[in-house]
Amino acid sequence: MASSLFYLLLLVQVCSITAKRLDATKSPRFPAILIFGDSLLDTGNNNFIPTILKANHKPYGQDFPGKIPTGRFSNGKLVSDLLASALGIKDTVPPFLDPNLPQEELQTGVCFASAGSGYDDMTTVMSGVIPVSKQPEYLKQYIEKLKGATGEAKASDIINGSLVVVTSGSNDVTINYFSGGARRLQFPLIGGYHDFLLQRVQAFVKVKPLLSLSLSLSLSHTGIFLLIL
Repeated sequence: MASSLFYLLLLVQVCSITAKRLDATKSPRFPAILIFGDSLLDTGNNNFIPTILKANHKPYGQDFPGKIPTGRFSNGKLVSDLLASALGIKDTVPPFLDPNLPQEELQTGVCFASAGSGYDDMTTVMSGVIPVSKQPEYLKQYIEKLKGATGEAKASDIINGSLVVVTSGSNDVTINYFSGGARRLQFPLIGGYHDFLLQRVQAFVKVKPLLSLSLSLSLSHTGIFLLIL
């Protein structure tokens, strides 16, 4: 988790410096940002699912604009917000599951991440949060809503130009594997479980053809940037 957070913060810093050097009149490099993962990036999706893992109460949000606890596991903005802001896309990234999500937010991207999730579906059995493998199901819904809001042609441009950010895995190791459950019996050595998680990451990367197929585009011609930490 610490390693992922370090690289995410480093990326934000690089993007911020780069953005300052660019002409402020130019359009952002990415029209939208799509976020998948766990609590490092979840901007509030857990507020709208039956789980005890919620951050919609104090002391969370004390440094967020308006001092409102939004469901972010942070006193302020998350790296997902900072990255979107540094790239000039938007100031904050809204959770897709928010029933009051404005249509205009769809055009610049949303967050599908769920705090407590992991690449291993077994990690979320007790908490009831959304595992990374299931988050693309909401992506399908997002694409349909985006088509309805902008038309298929513009939706295609937005999706194919989007920055896709994924970070997860720490909960798999700390909550699942080291708890001494079934995965520990299946993989006595952490290296074996690590290899299993890498297979799950490879499976998730198939989200890329999911995007292209949803819009009837050729995978080889998509411009999706997938950043996995």
